[in-house]
Amino acid sequence: MLIKLFKIKPEVFFIYSALFFAFLLNIVTPPLQAPDELNHFYRAYQIADGYFLPERTVDRLGGQIPVSFEEYIEPFNNAATNLKYTFDKKDILKSLDVQFDGELTEFKDFPSTASYSPVSYFPQVIGMFLVKQFTCNVAALYYAGRLFSFIFWLVTMFFVIRLLPIYKWLFTLIILLPMNLYVTCAFSADGVNNCLTFLFLALVLKHIFSENKITKKDLFAFFIILSFLALAKFIYIIYIVLLILIPANNFKSNKHRFGSFLIIFSIIVFVFIGWSRVYMANSIKISEYNQDYIYNVGLSPCADYVAQKEYILTHGFYFFKVIYHSIFNHPQTFLKSYIGVFGQSDVFIPNWVYVLSYLTILFIAISESNKIVLVVKQKAVLFFVAFSAFSLILLSIHLMWDCVGEGVVDIVQGRYLIPIFPLLFILFSNGKFRLNYHPIIFILPFILLIYFYSFKVIYERFFVESFSSKIEFYCDAEKIDENGLLYTSNAEIKLENGNLQTLEEHVSGNHSIQLSPSNQYGFTYKFKNLSLGDLVEIEVFKKGGPGQLVVAGKGEGCQDFFINNKSPKSNDWRKMKFVFTMTKNCTNSDVTFFVWNPNDEKNYFDDIKFCIKKFN
Repeated sequence: MLIKLFKIKPEVFFIYSALFFAFLLNIVTPPLQAPDELNHFYRAYQIADGYFLPERTVDRLGGQIPVSFEEYIEPFNNAATNLKYTFDKKDILKSLDVQFDGELTEFKDFPSTASYSPVSYFPQVIGMFLVKQFTCNVAALYYAGRLFSFIFWLVTMFFVIRLLPIYKWLFTLIILLPMNLYVTCAFSADGVNNCLTFLFLALVLKHIFSENKITKKDLFAFFIILSFLALAKFIYIIYIVLLILIPANNFKSNKHRFGSFLIIFSIIVFVFIGWSRVYMANSIKISEYNQDYIYNVGLSPCADYVAQKEYILTHGFYFFKVIYHSIFNHPQTFLKSYIGVFGQSDVFIPNWVYVLSYLTILFIAISESNKIVLVVKQKAVLFFVAFSAFSLILLSIHLMWDCVGEGVVDIVQGRYLIPIFPLLFILFSNGKFRLNYHPIIFILPFILLIYFYSFKVIYERFFVESFSSKIEFYCDAEKIDENGLLYTSNAEIKLENGNLQTLEEHVSGNHSIQLSPSNQYGFTYKFKNLSLGDLVEIEVFKKGGPGQLVVAGKGEGCQDFFINNKSPKSNDWRKMKFVFTMTKNCTNSDVTFFVWNPNDEKNYFDDIKFCIKKFN
């Protein structure tokens, strides 16, 4: 058995490993838990529905999304935006009951991804397009996108490893890192970017160590990959510099060599300029965005592309300082998330596993046996491309997300560096230090170890409750006591505004409460002891004009605490659900919950559920 394991080819080992770990990862990871995955899901569906360009109103950016998505998305989005929100297995099974209906749609805001190129999502789009042709549930649509994304990545990376003339086991190891697989098995633009950059690098390395002449097919392959990269993420176009590593003897002449590079580069720049005009034409600053729909749209509250660009150009060496501070102020941010940080970049494996990961990668990079090695000039070009790509990533984030003149990029996530770090790891190639061992001896136990901890922390995050106590109640607006208070399922809790009870509309029973311009507040509940970090979950059904769920604080340490969730006008009963984590300590202050009608139209509320979970 051990002898057979030593004979296995790296690309075959990769296939078996990727299939096994992807299967387990999809079991322990609920939908929509990768960074900004909801907005990527919306954009992918928009493209699958035939709309390649974003839809913009005067002050909103997004597109028409099926209303049926809302019920499916709700619990998963609550978990994505609240670190302490967990699932029961019943929640996952219940989501399978939500049927897809593409006819009834509403405009959804996803400005952070609406201008992404269709290239970034084409595997997911194919899966969604095929499934939506049949009667299906929303879950089938979602998982079809994830499945096709994984298949595309699996096939591409298989050929990457086969094409590589050196460092097959090193690339097998870094391709199998949990962060790479996590973004692949999700709705994300990173999966396609990673596939294109790895494929391009593998082709370049193949031709560096080949004596075969470059053919038109080879040049066309370079052109296609770089063109797709220009549309998906232009910063990685710096990889075109790697073409100079291909020996001049592999071309018909120097004229053929540089002429080919110039033509490819010129067309790619033209492609980029065309799509960037689409992007900029649909850019909306947060100050200009419709404030009724600004919640959770994924825009930076202080970013200003034009002002930031002007600041960089007029302040000399300012951006070089940005690069320095972004690298050295908190390197653990991107170093950890390159290996694996899950959820919304808030679920970590133990620190010692991160250290072991880099030691293992460097050990394989230094000691893997290769018949050919890179020379100093080739390594210099690789380092230049890696540093340039990293700097361009910082520049794009600084322009689009950071406050003007902030001086540092705080959110350099390691998933952005998946295409870059391999260029640095192969710099350790050498012709002197070699160990007489098979790399799988170290790679197999390491992969098993790191995925064990990855699955453990993901499962604990999403499926293991950690609250120490909870307060909860349910009110169906049916019973009122002699003081006009509404009874709840908790004998110690009663709600105000029982006088607003009505028989006109109801979800269950015979009653609801009616709010109007003269009676704007209902289901009022005053309480104390709401602490920093408490998880509050509120659910209610509403019909009629716009309405809000509100939690407001008053008193020492809780001043100006006001958090609300809005629901637009609806002629049918629609469920509002509001989940948030307390950001202030209101332990000694009054906190009030209520439903609110701040408009001229009447509306109805019924069947309210309220829960506060406290944590040690």
